[in-house]
Amino acid sequence: MALTILDYAASVPANTTFSASIIIPTAPNRLQLASIGIFIPTTAGGANRVELTTSVGLLRNIFGSSGTVLFRILRDGNEIFNGLQTTSSGAPPGFASVVPTFETIDFDVPAGFHVYSVTVESILFDNSVIGPITFSGTAIGTEQSVNNNQVLTYQASVPRSVALVGDPIILPISPARTQLAGLGVFIPTSGSRSNRVQLKATIGVEGTTAQERDYILRIFRDGGEIYNTQASMTTETLTLNLTTIQTIDLDVAAGFHIYTITAESVEGDVRVNGPITFSGWVIGTDTAPSTPLQNQVLDYAASLPRSIVVADDPLTIPRTPARLEVAGVGIFIPHAYVGNNRVQLIGTIGLFMPPGSNDVLLRIRIFRDGSEIFNAAYVLAVLFQRYGVVSVQTIDFNLTKKFHTYSMTIEITTGVTPEDTCQVIGPISLSATALGLIE
Repeated sequence: MALTILDYAASVPANTTFSASIIIPTAPNRLQLASIGIFIPTTAGGANRVELTTSVGLLRNIFGSSGTVLFRILRDGNEIFNGLQTTSSGAPPGFASVVPTFETIDFDVPAGFHVYSVTVESILFDNSVIGPITFSGTAIGTEQSVNNNQVLTYQASVPRSVALVGDPIILPISPARTQLAGLGVFIPTSGSRSNRVQLKATIGVEGTTAQERDYILRIFRDGGEIYNTQASMTTETLTLNLTTIQTIDLDVAAGFHIYTITAESVEGDVRVNGPITFSGWVIGTDTAPSTPLQNQVLDYAASLPRSIVVADDPLTIPRTPARLEVAGVGIFIPHAYVGNNRVQLIGTIGLFMPPGSNDVLLRIRIFRDGSEIFNAAYVLAVLFQRYGVVSVQTIDFNLTKKFHTYSMTIEITTGVTPEDTCQVIGPISLSATALGLIE
């Protein structure tokens, strides 16, 4: 028994940084970034989950002050999600790009065709969209059925779907923690020790002081920690941050498991204002697609070089044109699905700026078979942001060969001085989900 993928849709208006240059209008005006259509069959109406994931590259247009933008996701014109993101002021000019990735889950959508769209508007100062821009949606039925797509279980928790609604959650100082969300998944005996549990979360975080304040996110399975990451906040350069993280739990035993995500502050003065989303896919590793069913999982692969911060064993990021490959996966497309498929790729990298370095501009790239298909720029500002965790998403369309290798790399493109450096300390993850047939 397994769950059925009802539909999958994706839009990639821009797949690299500076492949777009669009001024974001000031609220209440909005810029629509992308839209997709999802069809829910009558048999699954009101018994489904639609998981939506977005990556957008932003640029703060004027040096010297931070800006703020508001993202919204709408279904059929009605808002179901919003989140605030600060755009860095940059130092020097040009060090002002950020690539927020965020997700939400729409529950029990009625039968029929639905249009989802993602928009952005400027709340404070002038900002631009520079790319990449990706938007994807996966509709999953909640009823068990006999099929071969190998989605064993899917669960999601959305305590808050919008920002700045309800009382803020003041994060306690370590070692105390606050649980933000939790979910339970059941793994059947047939899927025991041959599965991947892909966990994603989006947390809207706010810094409340001009000084740098670090916060830690942790994920637990049945009370045992399986993931952690650390990031930095400040009212000077990064007041509001949509932090999105991903990890993969490998070969989990049969039975019922509880996953929780917690947050804590290292020094204080950090709070969660929303949104808060948490989702978990359980995917069997022995996929066996059945022609001609649509929207099956053709293959799934994941690489998890580091599931936690490993500060005492950093990986130094080289300067362009050199690159550091942090993760790679292989995907197989069955013959019947060649030319009619989608591969959704999601990567997460935890970063650290060592003492003595200045701001650096980083470039994350994803390659298929050695050819670049995606890149995104990201700034780490040492004065107020020693730690960073960046997640990216892209979708590869209609592959025409059977086996493909994907890799994710990172490099420093520019520093304030030639000696400036940055390190990868973890977590590191890269996942690829191949789906087909796609109509």
